[in-house]
Amino acid sequence: MRLIGNYAESIPWRYPGASNLTSRRRHSKGDTRVLLLAASVLVAFIANAAGLLAGVTIVLPHLFYLPIILAAYWYPRRGTIFSLALSLGYLALTLPFTGSDVGTTVSVISRAVVFAAVGAAVSLLSLRLREQEERYRGIFDNSEAGTFIVAPGESGPRIEETNYVGAALLGFTTKNLAGKHVAGIFEDPAAWEALKEDVDRNGTVYEYETTLLRIDGAAVQVLVSAGRLPGERVVLTLVDITARKNAEDALRQTNAKLNMLGHLTRNDLAAAVSALLERIGGGMQEFDDPDVRRYLKNLEEDARMVQRRAEITRDYQDLGLRPAGWQPVQKVVRDVTSCLLLPGISVRSWVERLEVFADPMLDRVFSNLIENAARHGETASKVVITYRILDDGLSISIEDDGVGIAEPEKERIFDYGVGIEGGLGLFLVREILAITNMTIRETGTPGRGARFEIHVPPGGYRIV
Repeated sequence: MRLIGNYAESIPWRYPGASNLTSRRRHSKGDTRVLLLAASVLVAFIANAAGLLAGVTIVLPHLFYLPIILAAYWYPRRGTIFSLALSLGYLALTLPFTGSDVGTTVSVISRAVVFAAVGAAVSLLSLRLREQEERYRGIFDNSEAGTFIVAPGESGPRIEETNYVGAALLGFTTKNLAGKHVAGIFEDPAAWEALKEDVDRNGTVYEYETTLLRIDGAAVQVLVSAGRLPGERVVLTLVDITARKNAEDALRQTNAKLNMLGHLTRNDLAAAVSALLERIGGGMQEFDDPDVRRYLKNLEEDARMVQRRAEITRDYQDLGLRPAGWQPVQKVVRDVTSCLLLPGISVRSWVERLEVFADPMLDRVFSNLIENAARHGETASKVVITYRILDDGLSISIEDDGVGIAEPEKERIFDYGVGIEGGLGLFLVREILAITNMTIRETGTPGRGARFEIHVPPGGYRIV
């Protein structure tokens, strides 16, 4: 007995005594085969004996092919021995009638050899076919994915066969689900039609996300893969992603709440800092003492640092809130540069046809890196963006011709709180990229320019 969700019921072909019933059926089937095989052997020997007495020796021996093929197909491990025994029986029956005719004797012996060879060949082929069938059956029955075979029917495509996981996924048994209209298990029957059209057009479909209905009416979200089979059949494999989707929804709602909390906190902080700056400004006008004014000036710088950090974090309030997706890098760079003021700086991008799987805030990555070149490169006059494919992924380079970054600072510039204006820009650049397992490092030569290299893992990029 297997438990699925809140269901704890026995599957009919697993209830106590089911194995005995299956065993009885197998024995009954085996007894029928033995009777048919014995009858075909008896008919073949009787017919050949009668033919030999009547002088017929050419056509009737072909009757032995029937029991040979049946035995080799039904019992492939014993088929060769059976055909050899049958050949010897044929020789024992026929040789006494050949007399001294050498030609007839050779013909009879040759025919017996052919009988044995046919039995051996059919046994070998049947054994391989049986092994493949058992392999398929093992995969079908024991797969962790629900599997359905859909066959055409008079009133539409029907579920011809399913495995235990597929039936349990919908709250059915394998026996009760067989024969049902396949569109009936979809929450939206049009989803089946759309899936079938994709299969007819492309031959296969992978990771088609849809919703099925259990027998109790509950919705099950699944990923479906499908492919064509002979006889206009379709095989469907289903993976239950309901728990994953629920977790994603819960995480999305939690992120939204945290985002709202951050938004409210930032507004309160900004209001408090603004009020503090007003009071410091009032103090600067009220007091003439140099020590007091110096103290107030230091307070003002600290307050403005807090203000700048609050403004920077506002730009990143949606970090990780929206799902990652494929983004065309050339378009992202073009959109970023069209919104930036870059006096005396030209941006050349050579990343056509490149797409990366990244957080929707990928534009902030390029915005920060290009702005850094313009603001801190001092002598920078151009920014060049290129890419190259590596053995372990892909590298995107953002390079300028400015003063570069000193060796001791190459890694520290990505730390929180280091650098100009609190260092949040490059810190968050690394965090945005890390969402989809991308990394960034600075590899430029001091005095000749900065070069930031973004490493994209395999599967995280594509050339379209």
